[in-house]
Amino acid sequence: MAKLELKTKKQEKHNKGITLIALIITIIVLLILAGVSIATLTGENGVLTKANTAKEETQKASAKEKVQVAVMGSFGTDGKIDSDTLNKNLEKVEGINKEISDLTGITLPKKVVVDDYKITIGEKGQVTIEGEKENSGDNTENPPEVTLPSTDDTKPFLPEDSEIISNSLETGVIIKDKNQNEWVWVEVPKSIYNSNTTSTDYTAIETAMQTYASAYRDSNYSDTFYAKELHGFADETEYNNHKNNMLKSVFENGGFYIGRYETGSETPRFSNANNLTTPVIQRDAYPYNFVTSSQAQAKATEIATGGKTASLMFGIQWDLTLKFIEEKGAKTQAELKTNSGSWGNYFDVTFNITRGFYITAPTTSNSWNEVTNSYTKPDSKSILLTTGSTDRNSVLGIYDLAGNVWEWTLEKSSTPGAPCTSRGGIYNDSGSFNPSTGHNNGSSTHSFDTIGWRVALW
Repeated sequence: MAKLELKTKKQEKHNKGITLIALIITIIVLLILAGVSIATLTGENGVLTKANTAKEETQKASAKEKVQVAVMGSFGTDGKIDSDTLNKNLEKVEGINKEISDLTGITLPKKVVVDDYKITIGEKGQVTIEGEKENSGDNTENPPEVTLPSTDDTKPFLPEDSEIISNSLETGVIIKDKNQNEWVWVEVPKSIYNSNTTSTDYTAIETAMQTYASAYRDSNYSDTFYAKELHGFADETEYNNHKNNMLKSVFENGGFYIGRYETGSETPRFSNANNLTTPVIQRDAYPYNFVTSSQAQAKATEIATGGKTASLMFGIQWDLTLKFIEEKGAKTQAELKTNSGSWGNYFDVTFNITRGFYITAPTTSNSWNEVTNSYTKPDSKSILLTTGSTDRNSVLGIYDLAGNVWEWTLEKSSTPGAPCTSRGGIYNDSGSFNPSTGHNNGSSTHSFDTIGWRVALW
């Protein structure tokens, strides 16, 4: 019996040892299983990772779909995207960042940010989305770098504190300065000059420009001084210095800026007795009319920005602008020289406007009418429009170069008693009688509703 009792105690001791090992093994197995479970949830191919990825892709798809819907509703009857309608549709998109997104530009492609995703709208309306989110936080310490394209022929400059609206040399470089005025770059290729021409060979520079833009010149008009009352220059020396500075700048930079819109006023003008207010180059402004050519030049200088010179356009600059439009294939010579009715505001054409204001002639007595939804200008009716009322009347980002109002320049007419010169078309005449290249002349006291002005910057 004693031996049996001893064996039983040993067996008990042995059984206790097996239980402890089993416990350790169990714990190890549980740890392994836990590790496998965590990896399954959080690893590269884990359940949680896949769920987050799926959520991210769903958000991206939703942002893209919002933009696609806006684009689909922006096609006109001609099968092309109407930029004004697109901008309005994009403004209504839920989650769009209006501070970062391009909601004013008229050219494609354009970039918008929806739900913090960067999205690009292509020239044919295709919508693509980048993989990373846009940082919509405060970037004042490290602002994004902005650059303008350049070639050997043209090097657009960017005035201080200006922003880029469009940076395409093909469809138009457009900027907005610190005063919210908008400008379009007119390319004048450096290749038009002789290789030995320097920046102070003013006669050679002007001659090359005149040859280049000869199709749009008229021998009865020239960039020469007449008298102080014409444009406000004290004498011929001051006028020529002003012109030479322009020639030098255009030669060195391969171009110059012009106002994207006819110069505007924030309040309507009904007579030359109205006070001369601060001029703007912005959409939906009232035409800055009822001013003489010398008054226009004096007000033009106020629009200078970034250390650059602002002025009425010289005649050669108007000619170069038309040549630029022709060279880019935006309009034919016939549309520029013979009949600009297809892209200007004239009494004998009909078109639709969806923004701004219009007034029926005579504009000295009628009130301006706001366009709430749309307004179709009928044929054989003269109406004056606010600036940039329709993309139909724009080319390469430049609005109303044809039609609406004549625009004072620094040219001198050879007509006795009428030395002041204006260019372009007019709202109460036809596109064939007053195409975009046309000249009109008047006296130094000439000041009517039919004449406004446009500014150049160099």
